[in-house]
Amino acid sequence: MDALREMLVSDFGRQYERFGHSELLGRVVGLLLCAEKSLTVDDISERLGVSRSPVNQISRRLEELNLVRRIRIPGDRKYYYEISPTVFLQAATNVYRLYEENLRVADRTLRKAIEQLDAQQSAEERSVLRTMCERLIDMREFHLHLLDAYRRFIDEWRAAQVGLPSLDEYAARLDEAPSMPAAALPSLP
Repeated sequence: MDALREMLVSDFGRQYERFGHSELLGRVVGLLLCAEKSLTVDDISERLGVSRSPVNQISRRLEELNLVRRIRIPGDRKYYYEISPTVFLQAATNVYRLYEENLRVADRTLRKAIEQLDAQQSAEERSVLRTMCERLIDMREFHLHLLDAYRRFIDEWRAAQVGLPSLDEYAARLDEAPSMPAAALPSLP
């Protein structure tokens, strides 16, 4: 069991690092994901073999992102952390908000660039602004489509969660289907 837990914690650390977060942030998520009970900052620090200070900061950040919940246990003055029951949906929602901000950046900058384009006398400056505007249009439209797809996905996931198989049902059909359909993955340049 400990080897399996360590594998998950390490994998989450590497994956979060690939997404631009700290490895420790991912390791905390991985640990809480497989924790059988809520853990204090001291528990997390000890299990991960790191000092308390960064774990405290990361735990609070994860709480702000709604990926973990901070709870109190009656009779105990310490705070405990546990994985949010909707951790994956919340992670998708957090990414959605980042894409919304990218759309706002594109909109805001595109409007100002178009205003400047109309006021420019120099052919060189007009050319530079036209290129910028064309790229911002691409950025804006990309994010509009992405946000639409994300909205649909989040709605579909909420509906699909109701019909998720139990552990016994899943284990019974584990050998029947591949874990990730290769045909569904797009071919990227």
